[in-house]
Amino acid sequence: MSVQIIINSETAEEALLKIAALAAGLTTGRVEPITIPAPAAEPEKPKRQRQTKTETPKQPEPPAEEDDQADDVEEHLDQQDAGDNEDVPTDVDLRAAASEAGKRVGAAQVKGLLNKYGVPNVTAIPASDRRAFLRDLEGLK
Repeated sequence: MSVQIIINSETAEEALLKIAALAAGLTTGRVEPITIPAPAAEPEKPKRQRQTKTETPKQPEPPAEEDDQADDVEEHLDQQDAGDNEDVPTDVDLRAAASEAGKRVGAAQVKGLLNKYGVPNVTAIPASDRRAFLRDLEGLK
């Protein structure tokens, strides 16, 4: 013969009370109904008001810088056309040159040059711009 006892309760305390009543009933032979105390009503917490953040519009950059960058790009293209006979620098060559320039003039100027080319790091420079970037690195003072 198999006996299965299932105890359903909402909390662990309630389950322990039911188990204790069952255990007492097994030893005494009488099972008394148990009363489970009602949980104390918790006062409702007042809801906080949420504030939304307003975004500040970004100010556009002055157009004068864009003209300077356009002139620099044209200058780089002219330099590239003149130097088509040279080998394209590898990632290793560019990293070494950038490291050397960073020690010589500071990392901020090298980072500014990377921004001028519109890339996050040296390895992202396209092959068409690598010779010009190397020349610009050597020209940093």
